[in-house]
Amino acid sequence: MGYPGLNRQFGIVRFVWNRALAAKKHYFKVRGKNLSPTRDLKPLLAVAKKSRKYGWVAQADSIALQEALRNLQTAFQKFFDPKLNNGFPRFKSKHGKQGSYHCMSVSIGDGWIKIPKCPRIKARVHRAANGKVNSITISKTSTGKYYASVLVEDGTVEPEAKKALSAQAVTGVDLGLSHLCIYSNGEKQKNPRFLKRAAINLRRKQKTLSRKKKGSRNRAKARLLVAKAHERIANTRNDFQHKLSKRLIDDNQAVCVETLK
Repeated sequence: MGYPGLNRQFGIVRFVWNRALAAKKHYFKVRGKNLSPTRDLKPLLAVAKKSRKYGWVAQADSIALQEALRNLQTAFQKFFDPKLNNGFPRFKSKHGKQGSYHCMSVSIGDGWIKIPKCPRIKARVHRAANGKVNSITISKTSTGKYYASVLVEDGTVEPEAKKALSAQAVTGVDLGLSHLCIYSNGEKQKNPRFLKRAAINLRRKQKTLSRKKKGSRNRAKARLLVAKAHERIANTRNDFQHKLSKRLIDDNQAVCVETLK
C-alpha cells in the first residue's frame, strides 16, 4: 500500500538531512570550522520555505524538519565520542530503508492515524492509546512497509525496584560457542541459526538480483524479494529473542550477564 503524503514527508526530511550534511562538510573543508545543525542551520529552514527554489519544503511538518537536524547533531556527537564506534554520518538515499519520521500534534482513531500535513492514514492500531498522545515516529522498511510508534502519556507510576532478591530467583547467562547461551544452572540454549537455515533461499534470490540490469523494473522486483527474505530472517530472529528474554524475566527476579569488551 502506498502513501503519497507520507512518501513526500520522508523525501523532504531526507532532503533536509542531506543538504545540512553537505553544508556542514563544505563549511569545514573551506573554513576549517564546524557548523551546528541545531544552532546554525536550523534558522535556514524558515529562509528555505520562503524562497522560490525551496518553497516546497513548507509542505513538510516543521517539527519533523527540526528533528532531522537534531538527529544529524546527535549523529556527529556519537561519531566524535571515543567510547562509541559510530561511523561518520552518511547521506540518505530514497532507495531501501527510510529511517524514521518524527512529528507531534498527532491524533489516533479506530483504524486511522492523523499527522500534520497529511490526510488520514489507514492503520492497524493494535493497542488503544489510553492517555495523552505526545508524538509519533513513523519508519519505512526496505520492503515498503510502514510502522508507527506512538508515545502516550498515561500517568502510570513507575514501580519501585526490589531491594531484596531471592537467591533461587537469580540466574546468570553466559554467551556460548556452539550454543546460543548457557545458564548458571547448567542449562544450554540451542542456537537456531536462522540465517544458515535460510541461506539457500537467500543465495538463490541474490543470484537472480545480480543478473538483472541496473535501473530496470525487474531488478527492482528482484531487490524487493531479497529484502523480504532478509526481513523474514530478521523477524524470526527478533521473535525468538523476545520470547527468550520474556521467559528469563518471568522466571527470575534478576539476570546477570558478562560484559564483553
